[in-house]
This record gives sequence, structure tokens and C-alpha cells, in this order.
Amino acid sequence: MEAEMDVKGKWLLPTSPQKTWEALNSPEVLKACIPGCESITDTGSGHFEIVQVLAVAGFKTRFSSTLTLEDPNPPHSYVLRFEGNAGSAGFGLGRALVALQPTADGGTQMNYQATAEVGGAIGQLGKGTVDSTAQSLAETFFSRFDQVMRGQLPVDDGAGALDRLWGMMPPWGWAISTLVLVFIVYWGLHGTW
Repeated sequence: MEAEMDVKGKWLLPTSPQKTWEALNSPEVLKACIPGCESITDTGSGHFEIVQVLAVAGFKTRFSSTLTLEDPNPPHSYVLRFEGNAGSAGFGLGRALVALQPTADGGTQMNYQATAEVGGAIGQLGKGTVDSTAQSLAETFFSRFDQVMRGQLPVDDGAGALDRLWGMMPPWGWAISTLVLVFIVYWGLHGTW
């Protein structure tokens, strides 16, 4: 059995559309804001792999999800496509339009409209339960996002020094460092190129 859900709303933020856009594209910020998020990995080209644990009407389950950013129009809008799998508990597929508008006070009004379909055991809960859970998750996300943008919620929630280091060096820097390390190890083992 499947259930469809629709969620829409708006949120006023104290930061400019550009700063809001940058935060919405930051894996660290997303991890701090997504309810139950255990990990988020930027796999490149607007694709993120997310692992989160959610409780929906008594079902506590781990979702492995892919989030894809489509039709980006920085810093104004994009479409998010979501595909989640919770094994025997069910699945979720969805799409959301996120639009950022500047406000007169220099902030941003973030408008969102999402539709999703859930199936499996979660889908059997019915549209009312699924809609209210989705609305609650959206409110939690945007409340946390607002706190991050106001500096009231830390983004680095205990990540180690290596995690912070990974975030500071550009990908090409890590690629070069890795190649150099491979050459050094090879030379150390074989004594010759």
C-alpha cells in the first residue's frame, strides 16, 4: 500500500539569499538540520547520500537516501529529488521545489512545496499520519536551519579533526595528496619506479 503526501510552507530567515543558498548546499549544515541524520556525503554534481533514523507512528527505521539537486538557479531556487529506502519498513520518493526571495530587511523568505509517495509498512499508516509526520519533519528541519543561520545551533556536532580537515581542503588537493602518498608507498616498498 502506498500513501501520497503534500507539504508546503514558508520560512523567514535573517540571512541573505546568497548565504541561505550556500547553507542549503553545505553537507555540514544539512546534517545538523535533517531530523535523525547520521551521515551525509556529498557525492558530487548535486548528489548527496544520506543515512537517517526516523520514528514514524511507532516505526523506528533507518533510511538510506539519495538527495539530488536539479535545475539550480543560484541563489534563487532548485528542485530536490529524494529517493529513500528503509528495507522492509518501506520506501519514499519525492520532489520539492525550494525558492528563495529577498526580503526588505535583507533576509530571505524560503518557500517550499513538496510531494512524496511512501510505500511498504509506512505507506499503510495512511495519508493523515504520513502528512502530519512529513509536516513535523519539515518544521523540525526549518526550525533547525533557522537556528543555524542565527548562530544558535552549532553545525559541527562533534566531528573530529580529520572530518574538519576534509572539509577545508578542496577535492583536487586531496586527490594530489593521495597520489603523492601512493607514489611514496610504492617507492618505499619497491625502491624503484
